[in-house]
Amino acid sequence: MPDGVTNNAITTVRKRKTHRKSRLGCGNCKIRSVKCDESKPSCRRCHASGFTCNYSRTIPALQLSHATVLNLTLDLGHTNSQISQADSYVTDMSLKESSLHPGLQIPIILPLQGKMGTYTLQPQDYAALSRFQTRTGETLGNAASRKCYSQVMASLSKQHPFLYHFFLLLSLLHDAHLSPSPPSPSHQSSLAFHWYHGTALLSHFLSLPSPSTTLSSSHRDALWISASILGAASFASIRTQDPSAAWPLADPDPASDLDWLKMGHGKRAVWSITDPSRPDSLFHGILDKTPMQHNYLATSAPIPPGSLPKALYTVFHLTSSSGDIAENPYHSPCSILAALWNIPIDDDNVLYFLSFITQMDPSYRALVEEKDPRALLLLLYWHSMVMSYDRWWLRRRCDVEARAILIYLERNCADDEDIMELLEVPRARLERGL
Repeated sequence: MPDGVTNNAITTVRKRKTHRKSRLGCGNCKIRSVKCDESKPSCRRCHASGFTCNYSRTIPALQLSHATVLNLTLDLGHTNSQISQADSYVTDMSLKESSLHPGLQIPIILPLQGKMGTYTLQPQDYAALSRFQTRTGETLGNAASRKCYSQVMASLSKQHPFLYHFFLLLSLLHDAHLSPSPPSPSHQSSLAFHWYHGTALLSHFLSLPSPSTTLSSSHRDALWISASILGAASFASIRTQDPSAAWPLADPDPASDLDWLKMGHGKRAVWSITDPSRPDSLFHGILDKTPMQHNYLATSAPIPPGSLPKALYTVFHLTSSSGDIAENPYHSPCSILAALWNIPIDDDNVLYFLSFITQMDPSYRALVEEKDPRALLLLLYWHSMVMSYDRWWLRRRCDVEARAILIYLERNCADDEDIMELLEVPRARLERGL
């Protein structure tokens, strides 16, 4: 018998259950727009979700609590025969100061909606973190910022242990890059594990209501470090070193071949939320003059004559008309190339070269994804300019994709004399191996 219908065909109306509004609930529940049961010292929702319940304003909003989350120790199938107990916890002073001790637990995302757990670091994780601190971390940022990055990351990871996922994934990816043989299954499992949980935690925090105002200052700094490392990891993660099997000659399979394009846009979104240049940020003064903050290169101003090879002005319709500039999807990337054309890439200006990614116009990005020949030509020029800089997470993709794009354009644009002429410069750079 249908609900609400009695035997004598008299329809009854269900009354909505009344409930008492939570006026004295914790700050976390108010931010998440859910009812708080006002249990003390921790409400049920915070306890179940793994947050420190914050009735007091002195406790940051949505801070993970390691006392209440489910504790998991996961065996990822590592073999520890080559890692001695004495060596596994060797770290430098900054990691020691960040409370990196045996048995440290870091948060993970559980399959259950809104649930968090913890993962206990294993000996091989400590060894990988030591490699990150003494090797991989030194490849981030530029010459000026790198001096401060180590101390900043150590300070942030002490307060926000989810950062260790990002340190581990980049260190493990660096290991694979340096190894002459393919990574072992256990290495791949560990890399995938930390990549997944790091990305899931970053997405979780960014999707909270008004994270730019509800998260603490240090939490926002931690999210920016996460996005920066994830950007480097996405660019470094190329599935083949064979140009003939790389994009654009091969269709994206898996789709991660083009993830680095999305990460450039994603970093801009994270910057707007976290704003690491703000006065209370640990990065204030370190990142004040980055292209992420000031769009120096991707401008709507006319490109001065002589800044680029003459043929580029013709092929990409680079004029001084403001109307033409506004409608030209190639103008922005061309303006970046023009600003960098006569500047050799080095440790001081590498962030400016990365403007091509971080300031990529959406209309141009769409053309790259569609394999538009002219869009690919500009990307080839950028790859050939950057590949001379020997940074592990940057050079391999630039080298492989540059060669793949060159082959693609030679095959598909043989009857376009302008494009064939413009291929001479990047082809010469590739032949020199620069």
